[in-house]
Amino acid sequence: MMFSVLLAFSAPALAQESDDALPPLEEKVLPGNNNLRALGQIQDYMKAVTSLKAKFRQQSPNGLVAEGTLYLERPGYIRFDYSDDTPFLVVADGKTLNFVDYEIGQVTKWPVKDTPLRALLGNSVDLAALGAHIELDPAGATGVIALSAQDNDRPELGVITLYFRQKDETKGGLVLNSWAVVDAEDRITYVELSDQQVNLALNDKLWEFDDPRGLSKRRRPR
Repeated sequence: MMFSVLLAFSAPALAQESDDALPPLEEKVLPGNNNLRALGQIQDYMKAVTSLKAKFRQQSPNGLVAEGTLYLERPGYIRFDYSDDTPFLVVADGKTLNFVDYEIGQVTKWPVKDTPLRALLGNSVDLAALGAHIELDPAGATGVIALSAQDNDRPELGVITLYFRQKDETKGGLVLNSWAVVDAEDRITYVELSDQQVNLALNDKLWEFDDPRGLSKRRRPR
């Protein structure tokens, strides 16, 4: 299963397609000074925002939409709580990303470092290590910085593009607006964020899940 398919989850057809998702990043690198400044802004964001709670809206490659609440804590922790009784859960415990399907009683696991989400869950951005590059105002979206990352040695893992918007142009602050994952077959999954709260004290139990296979709960490493 490709990672972008993991993020799509064959979500139930409970909502209409999204018309306002940002487009995927095209291959383009702007002059060095602009890129360096944008990279510095993203690195400042990564250092300043250590945890995040937000509403998310996810559009899968087939156009189906699912919504819920996202929890994130760096380094390595994330949880997608789906609404509307969607029988899936995605949770990373710092090392392992778990896709839990309660409908069929199955858990699929990936090392976080082997998924595109590693670009989002680290404490900093290393362009060389992530095989990444930056684009300003992608597809004419003014005030947006796009960071695209992939593992050039393992292209089958897909490409993730993080989209940051200028929160306050006078201060240079950023907010994470959305991201797109493109798998090896060019299928695209979008995740858009809203109602964000940052640097909250998140409960450790968020990184646990009830194992549908009847085993004990998977707990966050101490």
